[in-house]
Amino acid sequence: MVWRAVRDIWWRLRAGFPVGLAGKRRVSAVWGGDAHERKGRIPRDWLDHMDVLREYVFPQFGGVDWYQHVRERYCPEPRELGLSLCCGDGHVERDFVRYGLCKAAEGVEVAPEAVEVCRREAEAAGLSDRLRYWAGDVERAHLPRGKYNVVVAWMGLHHLRRLDHVFEEVRRALKPGGILIANEYVGPARFQVPRERVDAINTLLAELPEEVRRLESGDVKERFDAPSLAEVVRHDPSEAVRSDRILPTMRRWLTVVECIEYGGSILYWLLQGIVHNFDAENSEHRALLNHLYGVEREGIQGGRWPSDFAFVVAQRPEEVRG
Repeated sequence: MVWRAVRDIWWRLRAGFPVGLAGKRRVSAVWGGDAHERKGRIPRDWLDHMDVLREYVFPQFGGVDWYQHVRERYCPEPRELGLSLCCGDGHVERDFVRYGLCKAAEGVEVAPEAVEVCRREAEAAGLSDRLRYWAGDVERAHLPRGKYNVVVAWMGLHHLRRLDHVFEEVRRALKPGGILIANEYVGPARFQVPRERVDAINTLLAELPEEVRRLESGDVKERFDAPSLAEVVRHDPSEAVRSDRILPTMRRWLTVVECIEYGGSILYWLLQGIVHNFDAENSEHRALLNHLYGVEREGIQGGRWPSDFAFVVAQRPEEVRG
């Protein structure tokens, strides 16, 4: 009992330490590997499933997808130059260029292996003349002043500890009229999901038939347990390090002009690892998903739990008018 208490204190302290050189190497290894394996893998997360996007998420954007929403509201004409922070495998900036949201883009990623993946994919897509990548630590980088018309942060900010530095740099890097577009996990730091929500997730999980609870390994997902601090930090020292501070910190440096908090409080955790089992053509599966959508929506609207994901657009404060 004493040992467990001491161990818990140690990991709570460890989780609060800055990520050192060894930690940065671990982060680089994790994200380099992720970029290599992402292509062609089965859906694992709730946002990987087209039915979840089409029936639950995109209706909160007026029935259009992320990119169409951005085009209609912020990029009716292509912006000159974009920058993608923590760009991973590069799919977001490729899409921004491919769909005419910006004419050209740069991407920065801490993992050199991921940067190589980005360059290869850009060349394969015929976009290498419009996309440029560099390896760098966003938490330490000093971005070029007044260079970018749009900065994109797509599921990368929750891996950053030095949020004040990052948002200050973004503010300085934006051209007049430039915008930050962030699509982010903003839920509990280090994935420390409150017990009340864990219980609600497990109640719903127990109601699902076994056929849709089958993990990729073949095992059945019997319950959800929030990972311990030790598990999170061991896997990725940067994981959700200050995710709950993203929105408050962003508002210190930029003015938010749109914030769509679109859920994930229950669905993210519940569907993790099993979402691929839900067949959009199966009426029973669609009914199960619709039930889950309703439970989460009711819980968020009723204030039972907050949204864990948000889509945010922000500008430099001096440019926002009345």
